[in-house]
Amino acid sequence: MGDASPRDVLQDATELITSTDWATSFWWCRGAALLARQALELSVGQFWEAHDPGMEAASMRAQFLCLHDVELEARVIADARIAYDLLSRACHYHPYELQPTREEVVHWVAAVERFHEALVAHAMRLPQR
Repeated sequence: MGDASPRDVLQDATELITSTDWATSFWWCRGAALLARQALELSVGQFWEAHDPGMEAASMRAQFLCLHDVELEARVIADARIAYDLLSRACHYHPYELQPTREEVVHWVAAVERFHEALVAHAMRLPQR
């Protein structure tokens, strides 16, 4: 991912699932899910790097738990956590399960976008460490 920002990665995910080419939007749902999860991880990691260095090395579960101490709307955090869990599950291929639907991935990407925007807005109000 290199220097990609969470917004860039989310844009790539959105392009995959909103493509007018049916085959692209259908077959690349798992790829879009992977990109959305990566964007969520980048967003949380960048927040902790700027405001509590070292926290980004903790597990995502621990990072999400600590976000409850940050003044973010609880519903936004909960939606992001649920999206993260569902995206993580969708990223793994299971031969006995169907891939996520386009509509599911669109919903998860939207949750990640809302969370990212809330995190950025909150981070702008905090002093940098």
